Amino acid sequence: MSSVSLNALMTGIIKISLKTFLECVRLRTFGRYGLQQIQVDCHYLQMYLWRFVSDENLVHFLLDEIVGSSAHRCLDPSPMEQSVIEVICERG
Repeated sequence: MSSVSLNALMTGIIKISLKTFLECVRLRTFGRYGLQQIQVDCHYLQMYLWRFVSDENLVHFLLDEIVGSSAHRCLDPSPMEQSVIEVICERG
C-alpha cells in the first residue's frame, strides 16, 4: 500500500473518530472538571494526530468544535488555562 493511500485511509479513520467524539459530546452534560478533561484530551490529540492526516486543519477544526461544544454543554464552564493544559500534556 502506498504512503498516499495509507495517509488517506488514516485521515478518513481519524475524521470519522473525531466526528463520533463530537456527537458523543453533544449528547452529554458536563461539569467544570469534565470540560477541563475534554480540553486536555483534545490538546493531547492535537499534539499527535496531525502527523497521520493529510489535512491538519481538519483535525484542528474538529477538536476546536469538540471543546466548544463541551463548553456550551457545561453547567459550570471554567476553562483551564492553556499553559496548564500544555504542562499536563507534556508530562503525559
